[in-house]
Amino acid sequence: MSLIEWDPSFSVGSARMDTDHKRLLEMLNTLYEAWLDGEGLTELNGMFDELLSYADTHFAAEEMALKAKSYPRTDKQQSDHRKLKDTVLAFRDRYLRGDKPAMLTEEMAKFLKSWLLEHILGEDILYKSYFRGD
Repeated sequence: MSLIEWDPSFSVGSARMDTDHKRLLEMLNTLYEAWLDGEGLTELNGMFDELLSYADTHFAAEEMALKAKSYPRTDKQQSDHRKLKDTVLAFRDRYLRGDKPAMLTEEMAKFLKSWLLEHILGEDILYKSYFRGD
């Protein structure tokens, strides 16, 4: 059961960013499905690490591309990215400390789905005109 599926309306005008966003959604779905299937802490911890590592790579590439385009909202992007990473780390830490997995899974899934949709459709989509043709 996927948490969120890619939709063409999520496209931000950059093939690289769209590919990254698709991969982030896939990773989020994999983590969510593993939680639902009752995977162990070791497996979930590895998935968290992979998701965070990929997000770091994506955020760095996105921020660099935005700076190269002199995008005026680059600082807002950086701030949003930091907040997301901090929140995901907090969820991860709570999970590893033993917070109730089912409740935490649902809470995190709702947060990530909401954040990703709001960020991609509300913030990232604003840079679409800077990347047309890239």
